[in-house]
Amino acid sequence: MIKVCKIHCLSEAQSPITHMMGTSGNEAVINRESVLYNGSVRQVPVLSGNALRHRMIREPGALHLVKTCGLEGKLTLDQANYLFNGGTLTDSSPTENLARIGEMQELLPLIRLLGGSLRNQVVGGSLIAGRGILICEENRETIEKMLPDDFKLPESRLRSCEDFIDQYQYTRGDARKRKDAHLIIDEMNNDGSNLMIYSGQSIIPGAIFYHQFIMQNISTLEIGALLNALYEWDMAGATIGGSARIGHGKLQTYFLIDMEKETPEEVDPKALATAYRKHCEDKKEKITEWLFSTFPQKMRKTA
Repeated sequence: MIKVCKIHCLSEAQSPITHMMGTSGNEAVINRESVLYNGSVRQVPVLSGNALRHRMIREPGALHLVKTCGLEGKLTLDQANYLFNGGTLTDSSPTENLARIGEMQELLPLIRLLGGSLRNQVVGGSLIAGRGILICEENRETIEKMLPDDFKLPESRLRSCEDFIDQYQYTRGDARKRKDAHLIIDEMNNDGSNLMIYSGQSIIPGAIFYHQFIMQNISTLEIGALLNALYEWDMAGATIGGSARIGHGKLQTYFLIDMEKETPEEVDPKALATAYRKHCEDKKEKITEWLFSTFPQKMRKTA
């Protein structure tokens, strides 16, 4: 058992980041948080821990399980929601099925790490996903308290958070603007226009966010599940926020594992991820059986 494992992450934007919090008029605005700096409150861009947890860990981890167990196209909605979104309470009377929970703890280190809701009970996880804190002068004090002892920010003044904010604007195309439009469009039925301008704020490439994943009272299989999810996320494009379809949200993430363990051996991230993947492969039949017994298919109504 490992008491505490911290994974320190530096995520550098490789393309504009559009992790949004809403709109102002017709413009999409980036997610920000209030930070007290030199006696005044500043609105500083931030990546939410919820988004990082879902996009970097739960979603890619769930996809890996589905592929390993050969469940593509076979999951019920309840099963898919459990794996990809943590599930939801649907039964009116909460009850505990310790045997079922014990099976889940043994078979699914990823869910043991993240937690989730069975139909009649919430089962807690062991992962804390920190916010993505922009490395800027306004956040210096916060970041310095969180960095490992051997890492320090430059003594010189960092850039202000406002230096990392830009605007974007795109125009949706219209098929009538094509050179061969007369060959593919019925001129008698082409009213209206598809042209639309959409714009918003973005965080510029080169911006760096610091964030943490903290796990408590875990085994190496949970650490392997997290590292494998990070690998799957990276292979799938390593994006955060919206508009990945047009190249936004690309991150390059570097991480450092800081672990309180009983033995002094060095930690090999590749070995931990490999051990987790082997566990899933060895247990895939039992994982499938557990999913279908815990979330059985509903009987279809007949006329």
